[in-house]
Amino acid sequence: MSAPTVAAAIIARNELKFLPGCLESLQGLVDNVVIVDTGSSDGTQAVARSYGADLFEFEWIDDFAAARNRALSKVRADWILYIDADERLRTPGRRPIGDFLAPQTAGAYVRFQPRPGYTFYREPRLFVNHPEIRFRGRIHETHRGDLSAFAERRNLAIPPTPVVIEHLGFEGDQSHKHARNLPLLVRETAEHPERPYCWHHLAETLAGLGQRKDAIEACRRGLNISIEAPSAKEIIDRRQLGKTYARLLLDEGQVADDIIAELLEDTPEDWALLYLKARSDLAAGRHESVLSIAERLKAIDPDELTDGFIAYDRRLFTDFAWDLTGAACLLGGRRRDAAAAYREAACLAPDVVAYRAKAAALAMN
Repeated sequence: MSAPTVAAAIIARNELKFLPGCLESLQGLVDNVVIVDTGSSDGTQAVARSYGADLFEFEWIDDFAAARNRALSKVRADWILYIDADERLRTPGRRPIGDFLAPQTAGAYVRFQPRPGYTFYREPRLFVNHPEIRFRGRIHETHRGDLSAFAERRNLAIPPTPVVIEHLGFEGDQSHKHARNLPLLVRETAEHPERPYCWHHLAETLAGLGQRKDAIEACRRGLNISIEAPSAKEIIDRRQLGKTYARLLLDEGQVADDIIAELLEDTPEDWALLYLKARSDLAAGRHESVLSIAERLKAIDPDELTDGFIAYDRRLFTDFAWDLTGAACLLGGRRRDAAAAYREAACLAPDVVAYRAKAAALAMN
């Protein structure tokens, strides 16, 4: 039995910087590429044509799902991979994606890295080409609801694969994206307040624009909205919103104990949440608790965190954990141990001047 055909579906606008790398990574791994351009003026369309992609134009109407669905409607392959211009595809042995797709399945998970330096998590980026599977949402568009319903009606599985997608687009100045996304997020949260991930992104966008009080208020509003029978993804997204709320409170010197305790009741081994608890404990002078959490973080091998639905900053398990140790030791009067911890953090992250400065300052006294 021959492997199914797979098309990559991309929406793009002024992606000259990223698109060539994406298309290079797709060569030989998919059967063809469909690109919907929403108004490029930088040569993106010429790049798409030079790689032999099927190129279509679509007027931007402030709706990412509409653009995605336009791309899906142009696919003629058996399966669809949705991928963005600032992402890169890898497969074991550079084998075509079709080799990893099993029969009697509606879709498949890839191992997704949301930004360099983070662990991988599972994302359902592959799915059968069927008109019942479409994207929903003006921003942070998702096909998960349609895909899950399609699979359930037909008793089909959505298994994991070893296919990898790496996302690069969060690096550098994000101000242009914040300005573009803010009105869309405001509108989406007003029209669909039950989407916790949009509240999370609204808060992050406001914080990125320097509107930190508004960001905290967005978190509060999103957390106060109840969702009937939330999906597993919605539960994870609400937890992410709660962590964003706790981080913003801590950054502003406010107390975050209650939200952290609430979240830890459900997910005691959410490592990013434990790091936030350590920060909260440090601010409250609970240095023994901080030391305990730091040791737990150091014991984690981030390379083993590949099969869940949460990605972690790898620094949590390396220099961030040693930085916590240094601060806790200093709080407990153990200056020599604090200096040693900061030196270890500096070795793990030599570009962070603060670690070396702290170690040097303690060595002088």
